[in-house]
Amino acid sequence: MTDDRLDPRTGLFLVKSIGVTDADARQFRRSVDLGQGARLRRGVFTTADRWARLGARERYLDRIRAVVATRRHDPVVSHQSAAALWGIPLSSAWPPTVHVLAVPASRARSKNGVFVHRTPFDWDEIVELDGVLVTSPARTLLDLARTVSFEDAVVALDHAINPRRATPEVLVYPEELSERLARCGSLRGSVQAQRAIDFARPNADNPGESRSRVAIFELGFPDPELQVRHPNPRGGWYFTDVEWPRLATIGEFDGKGKYLKEEFLRGRPPGDVVYDEKVREDHLRAEGFTVVRWGWAELADRAALSRLLTAAGLPVIR
Repeated sequence: MTDDRLDPRTGLFLVKSIGVTDADARQFRRSVDLGQGARLRRGVFTTADRWARLGARERYLDRIRAVVATRRHDPVVSHQSAAALWGIPLSSAWPPTVHVLAVPASRARSKNGVFVHRTPFDWDEIVELDGVLVTSPARTLLDLARTVSFEDAVVALDHAINPRRATPEVLVYPEELSERLARCGSLRGSVQAQRAIDFARPNADNPGESRSRVAIFELGFPDPELQVRHPNPRGGWYFTDVEWPRLATIGEFDGKGKYLKEEFLRGRPPGDVVYDEKVREDHLRAEGFTVVRWGWAELADRAALSRLLTAAGLPVIR
C-alpha cells in the first residue's frame, strides 16, 4: 500500500479527514487484516512499514496525535505524554495510555487508552506545540515530579535544567520550579516533587548517569561529584561521569550508545572509540584513581551495582 494518503506532517491516516472517501477508509481497515496497515485508534491508521521503522518514542507520539485527532474537544496533553512531545526523557518506558488534563469539575473519565487527570490548572501553563495543546515544560516537570517515581522525575529534571541538553524552549531552572511548586500550596505530591527538584543536577550528561546517581544514593553510598575535569596528557581535558575525589574513585556509566551511536562516534570507527576510552582510563588510573564501570544491566540489578561500588572501596554511609 502506498503512503500517498497519509498526512504528510504526521504520517497518519484519519478516516474523518476532509476528502477521505468511504472506499479509502475501507481499504485502510482491510490493510490491517492483511498485515499492511497498523490501527492506532478507532479511525486512525498508518502503514505497517512506517510503523515498523519507528522507535518507542515516535510510536508514542503517533498515539498521542491519534488521541488528539479523535477527541471531541482539543485535549490538553500532560504528564508523560507532554514529556514525549517536549523531548524530555524518562527512566521507564513510555506508557500505554495518553495523559490529558481536565478541570476538577469535568465529567471526563479515563478510558480507551486515555488517562484523564482532573486537577486545577491555569491557561497560562498551556501552550500550543505543533498544533497540540500541551502543558508548558515547567508544568510538565512539576506534574511528573508529583506523580511518577523518584528515578523518572530525576531523569526528566536533570535533562530540563541542563543547558547543554535541553532545547531553549524546555530549559528551566530549579528555583523557578520551586517557586511554582510553592504557589501550588499543599497540592498532593508536592513534598516528593521538591525532593526530586533538590536532587536534580544541571550537569548530568545523559539518562544513564541520572539513573546511576539515583541508584548510588538509594544504595546508601556517598553522593558523587559530576563531570569533574582532569587534564588529558595529549591535550585538552577529560570529564568523569561521577567521582568521589576524597576516595580517589571514578565511576563511569557505559551505555551501548557510547560505542554505536553517531552522536558519540562523530565519524570514528567503534574500535577507535574503545581504544581511546582505554587510553583515557589508563591516564585516570595513573593519577591514582580507581575506575569502576557499569551499564544498563547493573542499573537494573541494584545488588550487582552495590557489589561493584563496594569492591571499588566506597563505603555505605546511609
